Amino acid sequence: MLAHRTLWFTKARLFDDPYEGFCQVEYSKILPPEAGPEWVTQEDGQGRTMMSVPRMLAGMSQRSATYFQNTREHLYVNSWCLADESMAMWEIYGSAGRGVAIQSSVERYKRAAKFTGIRPQQYAFDAVKYHGDLASCPELQLDLKSSIPMPGAGIWSKLLQLGFHKRVCFEHEKEWRAALYQDHREDDGCNIDFDMDELISAVFVGPRAASFLLDVVWSIMNRFQFDKPLDKSALLCSPFIKTIESS
Repeated sequence: MLAHRTLWFTKARLFDDPYEGFCQVEYSKILPPEAGPEWVTQEDGQGRTMMSVPRMLAGMSQRSATYFQNTREHLYVNSWCLADESMAMWEIYGSAGRGVAIQSSVERYKRAAKFTGIRPQQYAFDAVKYHGDLASCPELQLDLKSSIPMPGAGIWSKLLQLGFHKRVCFEHEKEWRAALYQDHREDDGCNIDFDMDELISAVFVGPRAASFLLDVVWSIMNRFQFDKPLDKSALLCSPFIKTIESS
């Protein structure tokens, strides 16, 4: 992170949660060629053909639906925890309390992000909403029969919002994330430039970390001239402090 000054955005398809990017889509079925008068000109590699307006709209509806059915291939995510320091998060994501964590804020994150060459409509920030039943969530029901989003920004904004809904079984994560839309890519994710001095306010090693890890992390920070507070998590420190009096 310090060497490359980037954060990694993981493709949604690679997350353990199979419901990442979940939605239910209703779309118009393609009509036969003879459906209605053929007033619309379509041009492709085979030349120009005529089609009816209903058939044209049905084709647009189906093409839009394809984007949402493949949300997991277009959505890239960088995740954070909004809660106060959590032992559960250290256990799950911090090498059983022996890892390293960085502290930031929503405001610092937004200022630090450098989405170079990426349009503002292609990324979004928000806290994740948790639901008992994703299938009954109105925000995840897409009717592409009556309203067809336009290619580009129209689809990007709707698709990005699918990245901010998860099942309640993940509520312990109290997740805040940045979601990025990308056209279909074969790689597992992408690096996005960040101003690390702006992003990070403090660094912590886990409550079970050996004492040498603090020295290792400090030496790495020092090597990159990264001057931020560094400390060990106090979550497992005993409240019973013995005092000795001399006589």
